[in-house]
Amino acid sequence: MANKDYVGDGITVHWEPAICQHSERCFRGLPSVFDPKARPWVDAQGASADEIAAVVDTCPSRALTYTRTDGASMGTNGVAATPMVAVTRSDEGAGGHPPTEEPAAVTVEYRRNGPLVITGDVEIRAADGTREQLDQVFLCRCGGSENKPFCDGTHKRIDFEAEGVEPVSRRR
Repeated sequence: MANKDYVGDGITVHWEPAICQHSERCFRGLPSVFDPKARPWVDAQGASADEIAAVVDTCPSRALTYTRTDGASMGTNGVAATPMVAVTRSDEGAGGHPPTEEPAAVTVEYRRNGPLVITGDVEIRAADGTREQLDQVFLCRCGGSENKPFCDGTHKRIDFEAEGVEPVSRRR
């Protein structure tokens, strides 16, 4: 499924269905904008840009992100507009020179009864040779995802149980 952009007043909501965990925080938080039964399921005109940004910032997988087009500051799931991306070989930086900065530290968190959460400079290499750079990824640990290696939330339906930490939002 292709990524989708939904344009509203002062905000563009981006949805990457391949990494969506179906946490339901979007439509529970702002049903006037996020309605999984509607087509399109995101109505970026259904609330103010501030309200939409606040709910999108709660998306744990970052399948939902946004770009503020009104100049307002962005939260955790805000992303800068990127009109063009430079593509280089993985061992070269811009202009064919080796990269000069050190890669960011990578952390792996085992979620209790859920996925592996990998945060940092993560490169996903697909069997077809394509590569995707991400700053956070949720990988399936239950074996039931229809979108391997990514978690699609199946662990909830199949009552997967495994040791791990509670997500930050649930810790008390």
